[in-house]
Amino acid sequence: CPICTLPIPFPVDNHSSFYICCMKGVCHGCVAAAGKRGMRDCPFCRASASGDDAEILAKLQKRVDAKDPTALEALGEQYFYGMCGLEKDVPHAIELWSEAAGLGSLEAHN
Repeated sequence: CPICTLPIPFPVDNHSSFYICCMKGVCHGCVAAAGKRGMRDCPFCRASASGDDAEILAKLQKRVDAKDPTALEALGEQYFYGMCGLEKDVPHAIELWSEAAGLGSLEAHN
């Protein structure tokens, strides 16, 4: 976890929350601690939480344009599952994951 620096147990998706704003996975303990203090925004970068699909995609696309491998992998997931208002497009998801893997994303290999 980038906040408490403790390792996040496997499977990581079950023990952490991923934030598009900073491309960080934060453990549920840090998320709960932030919530206990009344903080409802991202516990790492403190960006406001947004539920609007267009805003989420804009933040994600900004990181993809900067060739962030984590963002490429996350956008691939959005296309693979047809989330955030995107139409399901498995071939495009595979292209994004391949690019992310080439840039060093270990998660993109899964």
